Amino acid sequence: MTAEELLKQMSAEPFAEEMVCCVIDPETRVIDVPAEYQLLGVESDEKVERMYFQCPKIVGDNIDLSKLALRVNFRNANDQKDQYIVDDVEISGDNITFSWLLSRRVTQYKGNVSFIVCAVKASGEEITNEWNTTLATAQVLEGLEADITLPEEDTDVVKQLIAVATQKITDVQNATSSANTAASNADIKAQEAANAAEDARGVIDQITKDSYLHTTTQTFVDTVKASPTAYGNAIPEQIEGYIKQDTTKGLQLFDAKTVLSSQIQSKVLTCNNDGSVTLDGEITGSNRNFTIQLSAGTYYFNEKDKIFHTLVNGDDLWNKPYTFETDTTIKCYIANGEYGNIKIYPMINKGDSPLSIEPYTGGQPSPNPDYPQIVHGVGDMGFFDGELLQGYYQVSDGTFKPATVALCNKNPIPCKPGDKIIFEYEDVINGSGISIFFYKSDGTFISRVNKVGVRKIEGVAPQDTTYCNIVINPVSEPIPVASAKHITVTINDKYAVCVKSKGKNLLNLTGEILYSFGRETIFDNQVTINPTTDGRTAPGVWFILGDIKKFLGKTIYVKADAIQRSGNYNPRMLLMTIKGNTSVRTYLTYSYSKAGQVMSVKIPDDLDTNEASDLALNMYVNDGSSQVDADAYAIFTNVYAGLSEPTNEFVPYQSNVTYIPVDYPLFEGDKIVRRNGEYKLLRKWKQEVFDGSEDEGWVQGKSNTNQFYTSQYKEKKVNADIVSNRFKHATSVEPPSIWIGNDINIYFESGYLDNNTIAGFQEWLQENPVSCVYELATPTEEPLSSEAMKALYSIMACDEETELTIVGVPSDAEIQNQFLLPRNEDGALNTTAYCTAKRNEIALEELVSQSLDARVNKLEVDNESLNLQTLIVE
Repeated sequence: MTAEELLKQMSAEPFAEEMVCCVIDPETRVIDVPAEYQLLGVESDEKVERMYFQCPKIVGDNIDLSKLALRVNFRNANDQKDQYIVDDVEISGDNITFSWLLSRRVTQYKGNVSFIVCAVKASGEEITNEWNTTLATAQVLEGLEADITLPEEDTDVVKQLIAVATQKITDVQNATSSANTAASNADIKAQEAANAAEDARGVIDQITKDSYLHTTTQTFVDTVKASPTAYGNAIPEQIEGYIKQDTTKGLQLFDAKTVLSSQIQSKVLTCNNDGSVTLDGEITGSNRNFTIQLSAGTYYFNEKDKIFHTLVNGDDLWNKPYTFETDTTIKCYIANGEYGNIKIYPMINKGDSPLSIEPYTGGQPSPNPDYPQIVHGVGDMGFFDGELLQGYYQVSDGTFKPATVALCNKNPIPCKPGDKIIFEYEDVINGSGISIFFYKSDGTFISRVNKVGVRKIEGVAPQDTTYCNIVINPVSEPIPVASAKHITVTINDKYAVCVKSKGKNLLNLTGEILYSFGRETIFDNQVTINPTTDGRTAPGVWFILGDIKKFLGKTIYVKADAIQRSGNYNPRMLLMTIKGNTSVRTYLTYSYSKAGQVMSVKIPDDLDTNEASDLALNMYVNDGSSQVDADAYAIFTNVYAGLSEPTNEFVPYQSNVTYIPVDYPLFEGDKIVRRNGEYKLLRKWKQEVFDGSEDEGWVQGKSNTNQFYTSQYKEKKVNADIVSNRFKHATSVEPPSIWIGNDINIYFESGYLDNNTIAGFQEWLQENPVSCVYELATPTEEPLSSEAMKALYSIMACDEETELTIVGVPSDAEIQNQFLLPRNEDGALNTTAYCTAKRNEIALEELVSQSLDARVNKLEVDNESLNLQTLIVE
């Protein structure tokens, strides 16, 4: 023995000298079980033997086991699995020592017991480190015990956690009592209450880290592995960004918006921002005429619906080419007739053949300075999620009124008192202008802000505000939903990624009813179907389940727990696709009428979806005759429709919407990712809006006075892509364009600016802000704000299968817009339980920052919410 080894032995702790230990080899992961521990006891022993372990403190890649939570995972002789949480770790020189108190769960059956040691470190809902040994075995001898049945849920882990939680709750109650009776010593008692809250939060941490170790579902394959994703499974691993911008080639020479709006005085006709024209109503007489000026040349007149007409020498020019030898003004007209909300796309282009239809952009490719094109990314609408209605909110009381002229948002925009709300539309609006309406939580109208003749307004949410709505109300010309090309709502200068979640049951009884042909009453997961008073065939109601395209090739399951009927009238259900309108539909199932029966239908992969829009569920009552008596009825209760088979326990419809605030939208390569349980925002792109302010540092070119450049933005990637709303990207001087070298450069065509100076350019920017997105020289990574983290946790309210949708992402964006997140195979802690624990943790964090009185009151009210058993059951 060397002197060094002797000194080390002499300095060892008495624990290591006196106690026989199972020694763990950190390299081979083998547990050396000495002879003293080869026998664990006799059948049904209860906490009379303790096994000791010793292991080097530092293992693997400099992992300190003393800072990890240690457990002994075991499988008894009857193949039942459980776990013991180590609570006596000690440091002995370079080693750690700990023990395992053997319970009846270990010794319940005679035979071999397998076990490992597992060390885990968790951050939030994610395991960051996990270290395991390989299997070791020991024996339990045969005994004699009266018949005893231990419930499966009565496990070592549960009993340990309940004991710890009981003590922590007692600590909180004691601290509350002390704080009440010792207000004169407020600082000390406040700290005691804070410490108790911190301890209670620790219990919740332990729950979220340990509860996934479900005793009956762990799998042994050489080693016992705990699932790291059994909680938090209703949050996507990442949310990706994208870049998309509408562009045109400048082929369209017919400016319908200018020509038709100025020449035809008719409320029947609406010119949309996408180049289309909507006709809704009757057109007759002189107000159907308009003229077009064309220079000499050959043109093709394209309008496939044959509603526009132009007669030259008795020949109708539309849908054929025509050559004009000189500059010509031609007279056109719209065919007389009654039009039912029809949309047409008239196009005039140069040449003798039709070209791709596009909106008018001045005869020049767009984006261009006069015809901007929005740069889209995830969250580009801000806190507005894109749901629009034809109608407005009344100034007097804020109530909604349908109207064909005005446009407003369908879903409330959440905000709180003091929030700065900015609402921006793409066009200047006269008439009643644009407005923001503020409301209380019960829907009571508070006030509004309004401006006329602008594109952008700003308002501060007043006291008691919980949400707001927006209205666009022009003078007379309607703004259809399809025509509203881009709306942005930001809160406190923040955009937002809008995420919607939908649970396992896809049937929303309070959602959109596609069609009703009877009388229905909907209350508390129950639908009652009655005929009309005069009786009719198969009274019922159709509920929309979603776009048929996302169901192709999948099986839909439908079940109603109880169905009541009167007489011989059978309640029935049908799944159907709705093609474009309610009069054309395809039935996918046969009648269904047995209570509790599960109906399943596979949607064909090759279903024609050219016209189809929705999958609907039809609930109706029928006896097969042509008429149903007026007193016939059917009651459907606890109706389920989903992508997986229903269980005996009814799962109600669940849905949530949350907004993750960001400084600007997520573009291609930008991501919100989850790393080791923490969400981070990765940025490849930066967005800037140039509005002519002095701090932008613009300089005019000397050799080319149509060039303006700035070197203020140092973080840009040199010679990289730049995407702008008003200029196309170029790599050289190609006006009008924008490009990045050492500076950000904007080039105009010669003579475009009325005042071709720095002052003139800044004045132009003030009236025509230039938005651009450019690549960063070095991508950035930053943690999400606490507000954003809370928003992400709030979406975890849908149990089991949860579908998450990132709102506003088009289907052709080539990123994953929807996430279907199934419950873990181990079936352990579900998202509802985790959500409960997380909300308690957040409440405790807020409690610590409050005053003593507020803290004491909160503790008194919420003590019961910390009950561990409730958390485990949920």
